[in-house]
Amino acid sequence: MFKDYETKHIFMAIAICIAVISPVIILVLPTFVANTLYHTPDNWYIFVAGKTYGVYSIGFLFLTLSPLALFLLAERKFPVLVSIAFLLLSGLTFYVASLNYTSLSTDSISYREMFTTEKHTYSWNEIDRVIFNRVHSDEGFSEYEFHFNDGNELILVENGIVSRLRNSIVNRLNAEDITIE
Repeated sequence: MFKDYETKHIFMAIAICIAVISPVIILVLPTFVANTLYHTPDNWYIFVAGKTYGVYSIGFLFLTLSPLALFLLAERKFPVLVSIAFLLLSGLTFYVASLNYTSLSTDSISYREMFTTEKHTYSWNEIDRVIFNRVHSDEGFSEYEFHFNDGNELILVENGIVSRLRNSIVNRLNAEDITIE
């Protein structure tokens, strides 16, 4: 009986460790995964959308629930199956979250939206027009709307990183004779 008591508490400790460490990991993991999967030598930067962090958070919630199920439920086959199901849901959630990215490079703009498998890659000359929606800094962030020849649209929020890339973006658009509206 004493051995069962210790094993049960090990699962509780694992769940607590995952819950405590996950907020820190969530801050760096999405960008790390996107750069690992989608980086090419000519990339300026790879962005992940804010909602990607939420999906990673859900994945860590499932990952925390996996050992927690073994701690809370009686030791039978059912808790093991529930724990495996949470582990699989966590893996699936991490996979879905890893698909979302936006990449700006010397030759192209690439992106994949959340919950889709379709990757969009456009060279700079495939941009139909670009609209810059300026917003006062106290009201939020300004946005670039890239409209492509095939009708697709990409909205790029001008956060600090995009602001630093502004000259590169403008110079690349000027090279293609595209004016920002």
